[in-house]
Amino acid sequence: MEELEKTLKVLQQLIDSEGGGTNKAEVEKIANERINAELDNLRISIDQLDESVVQMIGATQTVKLDLTLPSGEPGEGGESNAAQYERPLFQVMLSDLTANLNSYLYGAAGTGKSFIAGTLASFMGWKKLVLSCNQFTSPSEIIGGQTIEGYQKGVLEEAWSNESQDGTKYNGCILLLDELPKLDPNTAGVLNAALSSKSEVGKLGVKPDGTLRRPTMKNGRGEMLEMKNLYIYGSGNAPLNEADPDYEANFKQDLSLQDRFAGNIYKVFADYSYEASQMPGMLFIFNYMMLLREAINEGEGGQSFAGRGFVSMRILNSMQATFLTYIKAKAAPEPKAITKPKSLKVSVDSFLKMFTPNQQVLLKQKMKYDDFVGEIAKREAKKYEFNAEGLPILSDSNADKKEAKRLIDAYNNTIEAVYLPK
Repeated sequence: MEELEKTLKVLQQLIDSEGGGTNKAEVEKIANERINAELDNLRISIDQLDESVVQMIGATQTVKLDLTLPSGEPGEGGESNAAQYERPLFQVMLSDLTANLNSYLYGAAGTGKSFIAGTLASFMGWKKLVLSCNQFTSPSEIIGGQTIEGYQKGVLEEAWSNESQDGTKYNGCILLLDELPKLDPNTAGVLNAALSSKSEVGKLGVKPDGTLRRPTMKNGRGEMLEMKNLYIYGSGNAPLNEADPDYEANFKQDLSLQDRFAGNIYKVFADYSYEASQMPGMLFIFNYMMLLREAINEGEGGQSFAGRGFVSMRILNSMQATFLTYIKAKAAPEPKAITKPKSLKVSVDSFLKMFTPNQQVLLKQKMKYDDFVGEIAKREAKKYEFNAEGLPILSDSNADKKEAKRLIDAYNNTIEAVYLPK
């Protein structure tokens, strides 16, 4: 960089010495020779980059590696951005997936317990399947059963065999047992045999053709199905062996179900650092929404409002997409397809309507709603440049970064447990 600055000074001196009368072609020739030579040799180290650029690189850099698949066979591995890959929770779950173990995640609403199913599936190149658990979930929804439309595969059956109802084949499946504590304990028993037998990979000997014998499960037609590539994890707001009064319809599950996840049960906390890293150029959204999250969790009179709604990574992504769409729509050439794009304020107001009128008043005060709305209007009114991919070039102010760091540090200081002991 110093050499390039010297070159530019030489050119300026040349122009000044000639009183502004230097031949234009001569200056251009010198510029082309000197500047191009400097640019060819120019190398910039990571510590010379602006912090926002470093964060952007971290958020988009990919990591790829090979894994042993749950079926016992080698796999091509997956790909993920570095920020996601380095998350403690992601590392724990990837370890369990490779070891062919079942995992159970519990914690407050909005901490990403369900969201990570999609990132794991994307990383592995597998299909994400979800069994939404409640007291009305039937055994046929799990292992398949006969209906008026004929036999319908259950979600576990589809995931176990890596094959959909219409015969579509999958490379593997991530099966999320979402809100597992809400499953009727009698129905949960249908899962026990499958969850138990999953760990038998490599312990059943080999077939005549030399391949490993795989665990089997019986579907709704009584057929025995061999397990393919499958990772199962459950999620809930409370441990399986207790009913949490803060969340409705949670059952205390049988200890035999809990045993299927023994050693792989993790209390999950929101990951402020990761969430912030996924919003480069839009930290102002993160900052205000974290204030709202904390206000929801605090509630009033010791009673959290999380039963009505919560701030999740999914909501942050939704607001991020809304903001980007607004900017792109405003900058689009005439005639415009979207003449009145949805403002980010509409998303915020829509979310707040999930709460009672009295709760909304309290939440707006604690999240600095008026300031947020003013900031949204200011950001949406700006004119942005766009990159080659057609995305607006955004940046975070020092004030945005400082506030995000304050929120992250304050939150991290309140966490007494982590995903794994240090």
